[in-house]
Amino acid sequence: MKKINIALLGLGTVGSGVVQILSENYEQIKEKLRADITISKVLVSDTTKPRKIDTSKIQLTDNIEDIYNDNEIDVYIEVMGGIDKTKEILLHALNHKIHVITANKDLLAEHLEELEEAAHLNGVSLKYEASIAGGIPVVNALNYGLNANGIGKFMGIFNGTSNFILSKMTHENLSYEEALKIATELGFAESDPSADVDGIDAARKVTVMSYLAFNQFKLLKDCDYTGIRDVTRTHIEIAKAFDYRIKLIGKGEVQNSEVSLSVAPMCIPVHHQLSHVENEYNAIYIDGNAVGDTMYYGKGAGSLATGSAVISDLLNVIELMGTNLHNLPLHLEVEQLSVQQSEQYLVIIDLYADSDVAEIMNELKSERYLIQDGTLALEVNGSVNTEYLESKQLNYKNYRIEGVKYE
Repeated sequence: MKKINIALLGLGTVGSGVVQILSENYEQIKEKLRADITISKVLVSDTTKPRKIDTSKIQLTDNIEDIYNDNEIDVYIEVMGGIDKTKEILLHALNHKIHVITANKDLLAEHLEELEEAAHLNGVSLKYEASIAGGIPVVNALNYGLNANGIGKFMGIFNGTSNFILSKMTHENLSYEEALKIATELGFAESDPSADVDGIDAARKVTVMSYLAFNQFKLLKDCDYTGIRDVTRTHIEIAKAFDYRIKLIGKGEVQNSEVSLSVAPMCIPVHHQLSHVENEYNAIYIDGNAVGDTMYYGKGAGSLATGSAVISDLLNVIELMGTNLHNLPLHLEVEQLSVQQSEQYLVIIDLYADSDVAEIMNELKSERYLIQDGTLALEVNGSVNTEYLESKQLNYKNYRIEGVKYE
């Protein structure tokens, strides 16, 4: 029976979930994999801090050298976060032929290429299922379920906090501030929610996913992202009147080998499944040139949901120990053949008393419109004439319409 020693880096929400899942499923894992898994050491910032899980049989340390000096460690599981120092630790592991599992999207959005290269050169695994969608197995879906497809596009809801806020605004007629307050009270939002509500968290996930989908390394700076702070109750109600729901959508697309990445509030038609993904749930659509549209849905965060993805990676690594099969499988690079969606926007404009609605509609070439409470909303096919709107000093907001199929 194989003896597998784990160094767990971090014992917060996700780290505690990892310990709990391993403990609860220990006997079954041992029987199925013929492997005895032990968490040998856990790196924490404070060894005296009270914890919700039993650590009496776990060796806690606040010194990474204790882990470096343990020659029996087979796998590092990193769930502590951070970028520069964490990268140094993981590179040390990979360069010493130790497998690495991480949930750290912040790190991967900046240094995935360097880490993948180190893993490849040393013949060990770098796994990061938990970094994109928590417990939703989208990484394995791309690596093993869809690798016979050329992927032309993916889009989805990558951030549960923002989705929770927009759900409350949509169904309970709350303001952004009111919905954020509830999200914070329930633990769905941090005391500083910037990474979630400004689109940064989703952009990091989209950046990591673009490598798996398109075989191209991108950085966070390559993703054009914006958040939901400017979404108002009026915008939500107008979108509903047009049979749309506003969702924070992360999207990756490739055309002529050029990858474009974005995160922004968008309008999703009510007949599209993404419009019905509510509260803290995530969902991701992936379009393959052979399989067509596929969707992956579930909780994108949480102790056990994310811990589940980490343990899944661990079991996959253990199964391949002693082989040379730790590198990513073959990915096809096939031009997407499905018809691409043309640009379409819902444009919401605050009117002045003397605003010429007919002129605005003519300039924006819109036939479907709504006037409500001093606001003009129009559906615009193609690019929006923003120069005209700005020349008239009009306050406006554009929401791209996604999820419409054009045959």
